[in-house]
Amino acid sequence: MKKWIKSSKSGQALVEYALVLALIAIVAILVIKAVGTKTASTFNNVQSQMTSQGVMNTTPVVPN
Repeated sequence: MKKWIKSSKSGQALVEYALVLALIAIVAILVIKAVGTKTASTFNNVQSQMTSQGVMNTTPVVPN
């Protein structure tokens, strides 16, 4: 009977760890998504400012 109680507690701990891991993963995904959106916005802003200053080609040129 004691073995069953012990395994039940270890199973409970495993579920708790899984829930914490899932929560961390969700938060990490949301943070990465927010940072990515802000980074894209910053690059678009830089590109539009360069274009308005007369820089015609903002695409990198690969030498042959």
